[in-house]
Amino acid sequence: MDMLKVFLRLMARNKITDFNKCNNIWDMQRRSDLAKQFYHELLTGNRTTYIYTIDNEFVGEISLVKEMNDADYTIPDRRIYVSLLIVKKEYRRQGIGRKLIDFIAEKAKSRGYAEISIGVDLDNYPALKLYIEAGFDQIIYIGEDEQGRYMKLLKKI
Repeated sequence: MDMLKVFLRLMARNKITDFNKCNNIWDMQRRSDLAKQFYHELLTGNRTTYIYTIDNEFVGEISLVKEMNDADYTIPDRRIYVSLLIVKKEYRRQGIGRKLIDFIAEKAKSRGYAEISIGVDLDNYPALKLYIEAGFDQIIYIGEDEQGRYMKLLKKI
């Protein structure tokens, strides 16, 4: 990752002062339920978020979540969940998503995890293609919720 052009900012329990700047990437007001959940998870240490910035502009976000109420997504000390991989629209298709996935996989591996999981809506073809190309090659669940059909994918790291 070219660190001369890009800065990955850690947003964890002790550094959440910039949380509201993520509104530049996704609409936190419209998704206030998620924003509140993510903020709480940051405070409790269950979520670690990395922000991809270009010239100090927040353009991408990705998180690791240690524990969820879903055994497919997390297994203590073995599997960690990749949450909210998102890149600002005008920066998509420039390789940022792939850089974030590769970065987060290395972070998870350095923490001692052997697997990372991720969820994707079945109609989100660009994300699905990205995840498969990045090594999420095992389907662990296909289902439907209030937002539509989705699947859970797994990558060994």
